[in-house]
Amino acid sequence: MKKIILSLIVIMLILSACSKGEPAEEKSNKKSKQQQDKAISVMVEKVAPQNLEEYINFTGKLEGITDITLSSQTHGEVVEIYKKLGDWVKKGESIGRIDNASFQNQLDQANASLLASEAALEVAEMRMQASEKLYKEQNISEAEYIQATSSFKAAKAGFDGAKAILKNVQLNFDNSQFTASVSGYIADMNLEIGQTIAAGMQVCTIVDSRKLVIKTGIGESGIIYVKKGQQVEIYHDSHPETFIGTITGKGIKPVNGATNYPVEIVLDNPEGKLYAGMVIEGRIKSNIHENVIFTSLNNIAQEYDQKYVFIIEDNIAMQRKITIGKKAGENVIIMSGIKNGELLVIEGMENLEDGSSVEIRKGL
Repeated sequence: MKKIILSLIVIMLILSACSKGEPAEEKSNKKSKQQQDKAISVMVEKVAPQNLEEYINFTGKLEGITDITLSSQTHGEVVEIYKKLGDWVKKGESIGRIDNASFQNQLDQANASLLASEAALEVAEMRMQASEKLYKEQNISEAEYIQATSSFKAAKAGFDGAKAILKNVQLNFDNSQFTASVSGYIADMNLEIGQTIAAGMQVCTIVDSRKLVIKTGIGESGIIYVKKGQQVEIYHDSHPETFIGTITGKGIKPVNGATNYPVEIVLDNPEGKLYAGMVIEGRIKSNIHENVIFTSLNNIAQEYDQKYVFIIEDNIAMQRKITIGKKAGENVIIMSGIKNGELLVIEGMENLEDGSSVEIRKGL
């Protein structure tokens, strides 16, 4: 029994010795594989001097170059409508009309009255001229001459009054037609056949959106860079492309105690891709820093007052202290700390420490 126990102890000691005696080469390979598995995936960009552009950002609402509300100048029942919502209407073109039979009757009467007063004026003028000649020849009395002159003045007053009445009646008749005072698209229509409309009621809105206007404001730090004729980049979420506008004017003082200075921008819109009322974003170029090294603020880490980045050399991350300068939007100029040609980490730096092994990942 004792021999059996001793034999088991000896076997266990031999097995233990075998497990501790693993070859050094195999251990080294395992360690190397573990280090390789711990390499941190990063993306980099090659540092190079470039031009950094500064922009002034703004928001605004688009307005048509023409945007008017047409209101009724008279009252009556709407009997005809010639245009509908979204139609193009030319200046002077009729949009609809009210029942104008009574205005037509008044117009006919006014024309007739004008003709009658014109005839009376002609007769009075001939009598006055004849009386003037006879009076000079002393063939009529002064009283007769004065009466002829007074008759002419009365006829002239009657003629002028008839012309004024005709003008007023003609205006009422013309106002029974809702006539476009400008060219544009009908953006809002408020007419219905059979509707009784009163003077001052809104008929429609006419907007010419072939050109659009943006009225916005720029703060005092940016207004000094804004110049008339300067181009502006304009963006809207519904379109991937960039639209180009032109600054047509700027104010020299804030409006109504506001802090921003008014700026007006005009944008060509011949294809009608943008609509009046849309809220847009835009930017105005204000400055260019030439041949500087810069990067996104997202690529810079900070510890207390010290800022640093990570540079990659031979797949090893190196923490590098930097000094920053002017900020421009989301970018910042790096004054010192990195050099032209070095590889700067732009993604994955949150997992790095000085001396970390990395694997450089290519972008899509």
